[in-house]
Amino acid sequence: MLFNSTPFLFAFLPVSLLVFRLLFRHAPGWMVVLWLSLSSIFFYAQFIPLHLALFATSIAVNFTLGRRLADHPSRAVLAGGIVFNLGVLCVFKYTGFVIANLNTLTGLAIPDPGIVLPLALSFFTFQKIGYIIDVYRGGAPRYRFNDFLLFVMFFPQLLAGPIVHHATVMPQIANLSGKRWADPAGDLAIGLTFFCIGLFKKLGIADSVAPYGDFVFSGDAAAPDMLTAWIGAIAYTLQIYFDFSGYSDMAVGLGRMFGIRLPQNFLSPYRATSIIDFWRRWHVTLSAFLRDYLYLPLGGNRRGRFRRYANLWIVMLLGGLWHGAAWTFVAWGALHGFYLSVNHAWHAVRGRDNHPGRVERLAGWLLTVLAVVVAWVFFRAPDFATAGKVLLGMAGRNGIILPGAAAPFIDALPRLKAALDISTGGANHLATLGGGPVMLLSLPAAMIIALACPTAHQWLEDGAWRFGSYRFPLLAWHPTAAWAMALFALAAGSLAWQVNTVRFLYFQF
Repeated sequence: MLFNSTPFLFAFLPVSLLVFRLLFRHAPGWMVVLWLSLSSIFFYAQFIPLHLALFATSIAVNFTLGRRLADHPSRAVLAGGIVFNLGVLCVFKYTGFVIANLNTLTGLAIPDPGIVLPLALSFFTFQKIGYIIDVYRGGAPRYRFNDFLLFVMFFPQLLAGPIVHHATVMPQIANLSGKRWADPAGDLAIGLTFFCIGLFKKLGIADSVAPYGDFVFSGDAAAPDMLTAWIGAIAYTLQIYFDFSGYSDMAVGLGRMFGIRLPQNFLSPYRATSIIDFWRRWHVTLSAFLRDYLYLPLGGNRRGRFRRYANLWIVMLLGGLWHGAAWTFVAWGALHGFYLSVNHAWHAVRGRDNHPGRVERLAGWLLTVLAVVVAWVFFRAPDFATAGKVLLGMAGRNGIILPGAAAPFIDALPRLKAALDISTGGANHLATLGGGPVMLLSLPAAMIIALACPTAHQWLEDGAWRFGSYRFPLLAWHPTAAWAMALFALAAGSLAWQVNTVRFLYFQF
């Protein structure tokens, strides 16, 4: 039941929201929280109901551990809780990976048990590990089970984050229990706005540029030329951003509709002028978790320069492996560990108090974007062979452009091709005009939005629309009928545009 699916939009969301609002007005607070928990359980059960038993067990164990650690802090109990959570994650996520590597190294033929990864297990794991660590440190109060259940199972952030922290969400759940809600009507308007923007990001942008990347990384482009390889890599760079940030905006919007403010997860990451800056903007909640619960406990930057670099590598390697059970994800993490080490070394030489000029900032941005795009090749590629082909193509190993190189991209967009009535001959003709400019309009449009337009948070909070450094107060958002109609048209157009129901990329993590 995806956020863009008909059952969710026209059945689950209206019913759950209507009953929630009625209960908030006329029922005790505990019933409001219980209804949200039951709705979230039902939402998750639409995927694989049997996995609910796993999460019920995990929730019960972690709640019990939290109570035990609150009464009697114990390193042994904390270690047992961390081992339990990581053990569940490893069994379900990495068993097949370990068996495949063991078979390769030893020549054995151990069968893969074919364990299906429960949705959101990686996010659940980090969420609960952070909670029990904070209880041990004395940084988390005793929570009621009803509130704790909703904290873990709240459906907007259930499948792909953001990774919520108990200190952010639990006080808001307590407000719902106490029937305290400052502006229900305003939150509904803001929530719907966030949701419509996220829906457009996912369906109107991410899914539109996806065929370019899919073609290059699927192996159909056996030896991609330079232009084709770069188009594919840039397309995936844009797809994963708009896909994941679109989901995050929808999650934030849904949370606001139910009176819970989830944290923003993206701060225009492709405008970063360094890799350090990039990781302050990309998947903000994951970066915060890795910093607070892995990098700092390892010593952070407090034990010398060499130890800092080692800690960065450890964090990024584990962060890469967290994303997926494949060596390509480890390579992605290793690349970013290397990038961060170089960036910190440059700061040590250049000095942190230095104020770079415009040329230096532009050079930093170009270098950062190049590094990020190259790393995404490993993240997207199914194996190192495919990653190598794409990287060689990007380096110009197979020439600049091959005859008819744009035709596969045009063929990959059946709806747009049909709308423009482009025949095979027309596709070849567009290729001779420079790579099919009509077909590639979605890529520069997505780039402009990513680099120059405000995020949903910035637009709603700034009181104006910013395009680069220019402000347009007339485009400021207000909870008016005109904006409601415009956003409804945006959402309806996005739903009408989608060719297939594409799962969110981060569902697999």
